[in-house]
Amino acid sequence: SLLCLQVKCEIKSDVTLPEKMNPDWAGEQPLSKLVNAAISNKLLYEGLMKPLARRVLINTAEKNGIPWRTHASKLENTPQVFQLFDQINDTSIEYPEYYLQPFHAYSEGNMCWQAAFEAEPATLSMALRVWPKEPLTWQQAQDRLRSSALDVVEEHLEKYNLTRPTTILDVGCGVGISTRAAHARFPDAQVIGLDLSPYMLSVASYRDLTRLEEQSELQARRSWVHGRGEDTKLADQSLDMYMLMFTAHELPCQAIVDVAQEAGRVVKSGGTIVLSDNNPRSPVIQGLPPALFTLMKATEPHSDQYYLFDIENAFREAGFKDVRTVASDPRHRTIMGTRV
Repeated sequence: SLLCLQVKCEIKSDVTLPEKMNPDWAGEQPLSKLVNAAISNKLLYEGLMKPLARRVLINTAEKNGIPWRTHASKLENTPQVFQLFDQINDTSIEYPEYYLQPFHAYSEGNMCWQAAFEAEPATLSMALRVWPKEPLTWQQAQDRLRSSALDVVEEHLEKYNLTRPTTILDVGCGVGISTRAAHARFPDAQVIGLDLSPYMLSVASYRDLTRLEEQSELQARRSWVHGRGEDTKLADQSLDMYMLMFTAHELPCQAIVDVAQEAGRVVKSGGTIVLSDNNPRSPVIQGLPPALFTLMKATEPHSDQYYLFDIENAFREAGFKDVRTVASDPRHRTIMGTRV
């Protein structure tokens, strides 16, 4: 079965988890079915849910000082971004059906410029929801979000006496925020950001060209590749680390299985797989108010599958050992394993 029953989750000292394994609004629970029925009503979804979700995201960001509209407008009026698209876009790629569905309140999902132009402010806004009661700026929240996950990764490397990675693949990298964070933590590594959206990758590449505060030698050891995490085209056992940062909730179960199997192929013995994403056992996730979890489910078509899926088992079946889940912050978990 693809569905999980129990997953042991280690806990950082500042995170408390409830006994309940999944939120009531996911899977086959009555509340979940009620929300799903509402979402399946096209008139209700297109006329109310999608525009409301988008408005909530933008207003939350701008209220906290994230210049959502200004950022998107600047990119939209930058010809170089569109020129990079032609360099990055691989026209031979066959897109899986799940990727072409509407999500994140975009009819074309990630396959459009609007999603790419708004991806960074949307991501920065996400971090503020992790510690809502703390007076953090969006910059502080984002740094803390990335550091929390990468701290757990480093602890895993130390716990099992593993070497620091020198080759890293960041799957589903989007506009490269997670890629750059990983590269800053492991600056000696060669890092590849891989994504199915050439629009996202065009923005990621452009951001490299404009991030003057970042060391140029880091950028020289980083590349952006248009491709699938399930079929990376990389050589067998060519990576030290395969990462999926806040991407898995966008995938159906079978895609997660396929991604894990591909990681098992390309990661060297002693290398690491890392996945960070929403934690089904998080009291923050389980306690979301109805308006928020309804809007979240309305923009994440595979969320029910994600919250019930046994990712640890998928990693083990792909050839990884010492697989463990750590609650890396109050809202997210980080799942890691070592290639046999």
